[in-house]
Amino acid sequence: MKEQFIRDLLKLRFVVGYLIEDKKWCNTNFHKSSSKDFLTYIFPKSANTQFSCANISSRHLTDNEVGANYYHLFRLPMSVEELVDNNEKSATIHSFEPEENALQLLKKLAANLSSDGKGGPKNIGSSDQLDHELLEVFAAEYLNAFENDYQVHPYLN
Repeated sequence: MKEQFIRDLLKLRFVVGYLIEDKKWCNTNFHKSSSKDFLTYIFPKSANTQFSCANISSRHLTDNEVGANYYHLFRLPMSVEELVDNNEKSATIHSFEPEENALQLLKKLAANLSSDGKGGPKNIGSSDQLDHELLEVFAAEYLNAFENDYQVHPYLN
């Protein structure tokens, strides 16, 4: 897999995880400044702990909606997850205050794709087809959901 794909996947995970928290799809606060201080104190040698914890929370939320047997933005094939994990440790993670900054990045990642506006679990393809175009579909689905206040959980076979 190309490095740019992994960087874009990390960006997409971070922005979607942030907005999931911001829109109260789950009851977590990993992206708050107080959480950063707390997690740095608890895990002083770990990098991007907020991001890792938010990913685990988002993975759990999505698994509960689509089932743990399907791949989705926060659970991909092991070969991809290993690359993500290796790059996550050295990635620079920013804050998205205010929410509009996160939505702007999500719009950029969605590349002007549209969504049908239906919520709930939604099959958008196969894990065998995992590429930049599929990342754009994930971004478009989540963007439409965040802008129109409904929950969607795109997943892959």
